[in-house]
Amino acid sequence: MSAPFASTGSPPVLPEASRPADQPAKDFVYHYVKQLIVDLVLPPGHIVTEMDIAKVTGLSRTPVREAFLRLDAERLLQLLPRRGALVTEVTARQIRELSTTRLVLEQYAVREIVERNLDVSGVLLPLIDKQRALLADRAGYPEVIACDREFHTSIIRAVGNTELTELYCSMGDRQQRTGVVAFSVQPGRAEMAVEHHQRLADALGRGDLADAQAALREHLDRNVWDLERFLP
Repeated sequence: MSAPFASTGSPPVLPEASRPADQPAKDFVYHYVKQLIVDLVLPPGHIVTEMDIAKVTGLSRTPVREAFLRLDAERLLQLLPRRGALVTEVTARQIRELSTTRLVLEQYAVREIVERNLDVSGVLLPLIDKQRALLADRAGYPEVIACDREFHTSIIRAVGNTELTELYCSMGDRQQRTGVVAFSVQPGRAEMAVEHHQRLADALGRGDLADAQAALREHLDRNVWDLERFLP
């Protein structure tokens, strides 16, 4: 699988989409463009215009402009006067800081799972099987990362702490985007992630807190420094 943001000299092909009748235009186009960004259909460094989006959604430029403003506030786009909007870069520092934050939250969840003897195997093992199947079928990285996210979110959700779950899920868009980038620039990272997941699930199944936390550290911390070689 090649990097989805590799330069090909051609603009990305944007999928056509129709707004559901019960959804405001500005909300629809916001979510549409945001998904293109987090899945890297719109790659970092690409300039997209209001007209580009208006054409494929059949909407006027007004709701597109509003969506661009929201995405600019979220630092996914950078507005360029009279040119459109620049899709912001994904940096090694962003990935590293997100991984550090996730590690803190997930280490807590893992400790709770072991100390309270919570059974998570029935949730985690099928997700590992699904991720292996996606890789075997050479699925796109966005789909693989979505499964990866569900694995980690399931660990957080198992604790039963609503505030913790909401905090973790609030990082989902960044987790999706940075995950696709990381898998793309580091050959073998996706396959390695599945093995880390298996080790973590096995350790939780045994109630081995030390090995579970070690597996998490290896998964979320060990390889992020390598990204300095590939990303700004």
